[in-house]
Amino acid sequence: MNEVSISFKKLEILKLHGIISSKMININLVRGEGHELNPIHACVCKLGHDTNAFVGTALMDAYSVFGSVDSAREVFYGIVYKDMVTWTGMIACYAENDCFLEAMKLFSQMRIVGFKPNNFTFVSVLKASLGLEAFNQRSCGAIGLGLDVFVSNALMDVYAKCGRMETSMELFVELPNRNDVTWNTMIVGYVQSGDWRNAMSLFLNMLEYQVQATEVTYSSILRACASLAALEPGTQIHAFTVKTNYDMNVVVANGLIDMYAKCGSIKDARLVFEMMNERDEVSWNAMISGYSMHGLCGDALNVFEIMQQRGCKPNHLTFVGVLSACSHAGLLDQGQAYFKSMVEDYGIEPCVEHYTSMVWLLGRAGHLDQAAKLIAEIPSKPSVMVWRALLGVCAIHNNVELGKISAQRILEMEPQDEATHVLLSNIYATAKKWQNVASVRNSMKMKGVKKEPGLSWIENQGTVHYFTVGDASHCDMKVINGMLEWLNMKTRKAGYVPDYRAVLRDMEEDEKERHLWVHSERLALAFALIKTPPGSLIRIIKNLRICVDCHATIKLISQIVQREIVIRDMNRFHHFQDGYCSCGDYW
Repeated sequence: MNEVSISFKKLEILKLHGIISSKMININLVRGEGHELNPIHACVCKLGHDTNAFVGTALMDAYSVFGSVDSAREVFYGIVYKDMVTWTGMIACYAENDCFLEAMKLFSQMRIVGFKPNNFTFVSVLKASLGLEAFNQRSCGAIGLGLDVFVSNALMDVYAKCGRMETSMELFVELPNRNDVTWNTMIVGYVQSGDWRNAMSLFLNMLEYQVQATEVTYSSILRACASLAALEPGTQIHAFTVKTNYDMNVVVANGLIDMYAKCGSIKDARLVFEMMNERDEVSWNAMISGYSMHGLCGDALNVFEIMQQRGCKPNHLTFVGVLSACSHAGLLDQGQAYFKSMVEDYGIEPCVEHYTSMVWLLGRAGHLDQAAKLIAEIPSKPSVMVWRALLGVCAIHNNVELGKISAQRILEMEPQDEATHVLLSNIYATAKKWQNVASVRNSMKMKGVKKEPGLSWIENQGTVHYFTVGDASHCDMKVINGMLEWLNMKTRKAGYVPDYRAVLRDMEEDEKERHLWVHSERLALAFALIKTPPGSLIRIIKNLRICVDCHATIKLISQIVQREIVIRDMNRFHHFQDGYCSCGDYW
């Protein structure tokens, strides 16, 4: 079926809706200049359907196939109500007929009036932007030369969403009359692509140029701070929001809650939450998930109960936070009750995050068979995330056979998954199956899969200091080693006994102990004890799960040095104070 037939099929739909009669449609029309559509168009107008968005979109599509852009434009601007499909249809018409600049201008207008583009819109806009790029390179060698700020902003947005941040930045640099949308487009683009540092850098430049930050700016840059766990910049941005009266904006306040929670300051997150004049479901969800990641299950569930009392209906993200809180605290019965209530009382179909929390909750409690049974009952094909949860609890309980099955399922979907190879190797190592360990490592080598090294970092006076396991490159390494020796001596006097389960290599015990004391979080902690004021709180971020020996050691250190130590690992936060951890040794 050719393009003309497809377009007229859309007009045929209008007949089925009783909008036009079959006499108005000739399905067998061949490609022409579009004049064949004039009788149909005239009848549509005569019957009073010319302002109907559905009818208009079908006509525009038909005119587009015939190359009658002017006629399609007349239809578009004669429609009283334009929906997303109508806007997208006209943009597609321009793009298909090589009117690239017109397509970009219309895309810009669509955004200004408040319509949010969908995937179909972006397909057409990308085609137009690529055509415009090719034209400009042929004519003047510059992508954005001669384009107005609105079109340039639209182009930058499209390139950013397609992962072409370098091209977006080229446009940004070339544009002389940037506005707040220009800056926000770039900042949002960097945040969405995970380039947090460039997002932060651009935000600071924006302030230097005295461009007024908006709700979009603040919410995006707060997300960058949350991802970097950069509390100091996040606090400074909070101050900016207060000065510009954006701190009470619900979207910005939600970003502040998320930032403070992910940066380890859950008390400040609650303060922002309590000061809000109005809250939406995102506010409640941010507070629940914040408490959850800090292991404060009681607080998370309390906020959930208040949320229901205040008449705010929970959604699927609410239950992600609630079930996660139960899994962090090992509340099996409550977690199962909430899972049942979510389905039966609220009609929410479980998604991958819900199943993942339940698999972890069941497995962590030792019910590995039930966890595997739940995976088998998932209506769709179980995702990698669910199998990773099962593999994780198999590693905790050292269930070799089920761990092997879980790893196989993951590697069938993601053969290069580094974490799966490492966890399976660790399970074999704990069981002292060194031949299997060697086999996994050989498989990693053949596939070119490399183990991610343990990495911890700490922010001090605006500078982030990074440490890897066994790292000796830091400029303060001499004093760091001296602090580690002192901590070793003090913890031994306090009853420290090395837990060699954390060393997954076949080596002598004294060598194992030396290896434990150069774990990245201990290096970062020694640095913090040297460089930060006595009594101040220490915050450390780690890219992997904290090991059992480091966890036990840091509990003792918090008591010895009388400091609160907060460590965020890949799963959650640990608050060490007076010899205890907020996780209750359950993580």
